Amino acid sequence: VGNVTGSNSVNVFLGLGFPWLISAVYHAANGTRYVVYAGTLTFSVGAFAFCAVTAISLILIRRLPWVADGELGGPTVLKHVSAAFFIGLWFLYILVSALQAFNLIPWFPAQ
Repeated sequence: VGNVTGSNSVNVFLGLGFPWLISAVYHAANGTRYVVYAGTLTFSVGAFAFCAVTAISLILIRRLPWVADGELGGPTVLKHVSAAFFIGLWFLYILVSALQAFNLIPWFPAQ
């Protein structure tokens, strides 16, 4: 767990922060303003939260003794269905994010 958390922290802080720092320094050196618009963060966080709560709900349901008696074990068919469900959630997130980015969701337009 520590390795995954540390790796993700480095990816987020360096992967997002370092290019942002370079751009801010560049604009400051050239006397221009560096502006980052919020964009569609609300939609992305909402879609992610929906997928995360749904995934955690499935994990909790799988813990019930009469369902699978464990998060990762249980009958082979149930493991495969659960795996397909998780992959489907990932594709759903990518799909709704892409639809929103291309302004194909009329009630939540991209900025």
